[in-house]
Amino acid sequence: MMERQKVWVPDPVEGFVLGTIHDIGHNGEATIFTTDSKHSKLTYNLERVYYAEQHDKADVEDNCALMYLNPATLLSNIRTRYKKDKIYTFVANILIAVNPYCEIKDLYSSKTIKSYQGKSLGVLPPHVFSIADKSFRDMKVMKQSQSIIVSGESGAGKTESTKYLLRYLCELWGTTAGPIEQKILDANPVMEAFGNAKTTRNNNSSRFGKFIEVHFDSRCQVVGGFISHYLLEKSRICRQSEHERNYHVFYLLCAGAPDKLREQLSITKPDDFHYLNSGCTQYFTTSVSEKKLNNSQKSQSHLMKGGLRDTMLDDIEDFTNMDNALGRLGLSDAERLNIYTMVASVLHLGNVAFEDNPEDTKGGCQVCGSSEKSLSIAAKLMGVDPGELRQALVSRVMQSSRGGLKGTVIMVPLKVYEANNARDALAKALYSNLFDYIVQRINKSIPFKASSYYIGVLDIAGFGMINISLTTK
Repeated sequence: MMERQKVWVPDPVEGFVLGTIHDIGHNGEATIFTTDSKHSKLTYNLERVYYAEQHDKADVEDNCALMYLNPATLLSNIRTRYKKDKIYTFVANILIAVNPYCEIKDLYSSKTIKSYQGKSLGVLPPHVFSIADKSFRDMKVMKQSQSIIVSGESGAGKTESTKYLLRYLCELWGTTAGPIEQKILDANPVMEAFGNAKTTRNNNSSRFGKFIEVHFDSRCQVVGGFISHYLLEKSRICRQSEHERNYHVFYLLCAGAPDKLREQLSITKPDDFHYLNSGCTQYFTTSVSEKKLNNSQKSQSHLMKGGLRDTMLDDIEDFTNMDNALGRLGLSDAERLNIYTMVASVLHLGNVAFEDNPEDTKGGCQVCGSSEKSLSIAAKLMGVDPGELRQALVSRVMQSSRGGLKGTVIMVPLKVYEANNARDALAKALYSNLFDYIVQRINKSIPFKASSYYIGVLDIAGFGMINISLTTK
């Protein structure tokens, strides 16, 4: 009965390759003829192969509709659909999305949004909008708040999926985004600028987790929103690998900020900053925006190789988009200047280097003479005294537990590596607190009325990395 049965056999490159059982031995070993050109005949134990669909070229919108649902048929179905620009596939009410790394025409248009409104799962082809609409209808019918979990590895498209989910909820029933909805949408370019970065796998990778709530009243109209964030990747602020970048906002400031602002903040090019020059120093540009850059803004790598290309990113134009979004969120010119000042202070602080102090008998260090200018600029931007900043970087204060009510205060000189760590810790604290302030400011700017329910969108990675399978417990 099993002879001539189509099966999938493991393959180290393709995952699985299709074959047909030719013969089965008494020990359970099957002789399989594969359909690809690399392997003509293989021998596998039956426990290691998976049944294949008889019509392996066809695809289904819901993997549960497969006659043989197993890892191989699921992967084959998703791959077949992907090649047809069908990037979404259901597994019951779970949506699998595969990043196309290109724009698919009309996939997220207003017309497409309207077509999914009020439609049950399965009526229309799988789409991120169908998940958003189901959450809305469940909230409306069950009168309970709903949550949507967006999970996957870096580069899987979590950030974009989250943006489209929010866009659908905020443009519900075909109405254009009102003041509340617009502020929720305006939070995206701001949080991406300060919390996203280029990695080796993804040009716009979120380096933090977020839970975004869209609140509704009893009539299911949007009445407010709230953003919670966690686990910002602080190590990226001080160092990046060769082909990765720091957070986008540093490059937006170097490339897209007006000349007057860059002069005011002493911002030049990425090569000039220790916190940027260890990684990729090229800007994201287009053929049009590239012409707006002058050579003094470009790194040596950018001059030699040209700008990075991504349809979703443009460091020159994105600064304007971010600045405008901050303005629409209610931040004044002075508040926005303060934010850019703190970003610049992190860069200048990173340029403060240390050397051994020959006059210190305890092995302490001092600020290098070549870093005095950076120290002065950093202190000015931070609004602190340069002498106090210097003292805080090259020494630490210890207090003994004895010697009176407060104990004895002791100034302990730091070694060079300790001062470097202290500098980096301060830079991380500055940026992390700035990020907290921006999220707090966004939440404050979103008008909030009495809320009956909310739909929360959790953008998180890591579920696929759990070593112990939850299904085996």
